[in-house]
Amino acid sequence: MRLAGRKGGPPVTRQVVIFEDAHWRRLYPITLTRAAFDCRVGAVTLGRRLTAQLAQREVKRVDYLCRPVLRPLVERDHPGHHVNHDVDGDVLFLNGRLLCLGDALDDLIILLDKAVAVQESGELVAARVTGETASDYRRQLQEALEGGGPAPLPRDHTVTGAPEGVRLVRHPWDLVTWNGEVLADDFAGVDASTPRAEPGLAPGAQLLHKDRILFREGVRIEAGAILDAATGPIILGEGARVLQNAVILGPAYIGPRSVIKVGAKIEGPVSIGPQCKVGGEVEGTIFQGHANKQHDGYVGHSYLGAWTNLGAATNTSDLKNNYSTVRVWTPAGEIDTGERFVGLAMGDHSKTAIGTLFNTGTVVGVSANVFGAGFGPKHVPSFSWGGAEGLAPYELEKALAVARLVMARREVTMEPADEVLLRAVHADWAFKL
Repeated sequence: MRLAGRKGGPPVTRQVVIFEDAHWRRLYPITLTRAAFDCRVGAVTLGRRLTAQLAQREVKRVDYLCRPVLRPLVERDHPGHHVNHDVDGDVLFLNGRLLCLGDALDDLIILLDKAVAVQESGELVAARVTGETASDYRRQLQEALEGGGPAPLPRDHTVTGAPEGVRLVRHPWDLVTWNGEVLADDFAGVDASTPRAEPGLAPGAQLLHKDRILFREGVRIEAGAILDAATGPIILGEGARVLQNAVILGPAYIGPRSVIKVGAKIEGPVSIGPQCKVGGEVEGTIFQGHANKQHDGYVGHSYLGAWTNLGAATNTSDLKNNYSTVRVWTPAGEIDTGERFVGLAMGDHSKTAIGTLFNTGTVVGVSANVFGAGFGPKHVPSFSWGGAEGLAPYELEKALAVARLVMARREVTMEPADEVLLRAVHADWAFKL
């Protein structure tokens, strides 16, 4: 997604570093297997969104800074960008959890011309460091990340309070809650150079408010399918398919080569990453990518990691019977989200059996298998097996074997870096009796 700078793009600096900080743990379980800046919201991930916004400005180099175990994966997924490399000169450091809507990035850059750093609620949003101190500051950020401490503030002047439209993502439900605004901002910011195409339309397919629907090459809309952008824009990536009698209500993003199954009901805000197969009823949900929810069942206000699979008639609750705000398990303890609609947060490679039920605000780790009658626990740890009747450890080698098979079905090979990461997640986060 190429986003235009709405103020003409003020000059930034020669170098920008998009950095991960120790608060990646708050985005559990999605960030167990990816950097915070690789979480999806709107049409792309946080990091790619920032990089696209910076592309309209005079930036010579955009680097990434992340946990060491993630470095090979970030280098693979962001070719042409340096990862955890040294820097010098005039460097702008941007928090990888940063989300800038409208003109907010321009406003932040202007503010940083007057101040060295900007913080919000005690967390570093961005900093401008010049000269020989830039290299030292990058190392301080890396040390704080690896040591689990807060990102350090430069010694010079710091402004408290970011411009309007500048936000830091702190929890998975932030991504879900803000997704509609981001999708609208993505569509509004598409510049004239963005490739557009006409879809293949079968007889009886309907496009309502077509001026708010963006197609890439190879999109196919089958007979009886309806795309209605009255409530928000709809973007379909290369090779996406919408099968017979499916309905998509915007705002929505359907990623490259993803398939919306026969009779599906997709009610935005919804973001579906690449190579997903999605059916049944989905509302207000983000699919990271390479995920399956092919059958009937309701998923609402949820975030599903990559390589997840929901069995037929899997249902998530996203609203409590007493309409109170939802409490969610986190690594730092249970917290009140302040939201009334919070569904499921599920880490990569996790799966459900047919008829699985999830209570409001349930969290499932990486490579878990959930099954059995009734509602299971509100937190299902990584590498666990079971449900309401109890959990057992999921043997690592068996989990890796299944993951290889699942990825191969999408013609993706599990590389050594993928396996190293999953083994690290197992070592630090796996369920143990």
